[in-house]
Amino acid sequence: MAELIVKFRYERGTADTGRLDLYDASVALGGIARATSIVTHAYLNGEVRTHGDAAHGADFYIKTPKRGSFIYEAVIFSAGAISSGIFYDFVKYAFNEAVGKTSQNEAHSRALLKRIEPTIAELPAALESPLSDVHRPIRKEPVILLNVTRPRGELLASFDSRTALYLLPQTIPAPHQIFGNVTKYNNLTGWGRFFDRLENKTISFNVSLKSSEDQKEMITWSQHENNLGREGLLYFQADAVVSANGEIKRYIVKNVSRHPI
Repeated sequence: MAELIVKFRYERGTADTGRLDLYDASVALGGIARATSIVTHAYLNGEVRTHGDAAHGADFYIKTPKRGSFIYEAVIFSAGAISSGIFYDFVKYAFNEAVGKTSQNEAHSRALLKRIEPTIAELPAALESPLSDVHRPIRKEPVILLNVTRPRGELLASFDSRTALYLLPQTIPAPHQIFGNVTKYNNLTGWGRFFDRLENKTISFNVSLKSSEDQKEMITWSQHENNLGREGLLYFQADAVVSANGEIKRYIVKNVSRHPI
């Protein structure tokens, strides 16, 4: 049975005394449990489940917190064969994308891309709530830093007061006309990625699976055109999910058209 460990190390402030507020620590531990379960299930099964106790194919335990900062060790046991290198790369990708720290130009291995593809855009949205709970001690004491690492200390993700704000989004009408082309789309989940011409970057989107077949076909058409190096221009009518500092995290699409809406 494979054993993997992900360390959550709170540092600075009260954490350096080996203590955290009891309530904040309990909320954070619940977030760790849900985030670890969601990301592990996505890795093992190629699908996203939002309930932290619903992971299939793995068991989860927590080791006693250790002194010298405040450290939780999440222990994952899986009966299946797991490449630890790819798993940790997947955790790194998922956690960093959820807090807006991934680079759109970052290259990934073919093995990692194979794991990412079924969960595109949906996984960071699912991790938003549990990772927000993980940040609870940071919200109480903004000087605290949380480093998520592999067993020997290799950094997977770093969370602070800035990422705490990023995880408190609000939904508003899109601040401008949305037009561009679809770069990725999963027709089983309705999640995808869209290159927004005005924002000049790729933004995640979700379209209801109850949308008309015509709208779904336009999305797949745009993706196909993009893959062929052609324009594939689409217009979205959508709400925008934005972070506390106004950064657009994703679009909730209401309507799709080849012409301005």
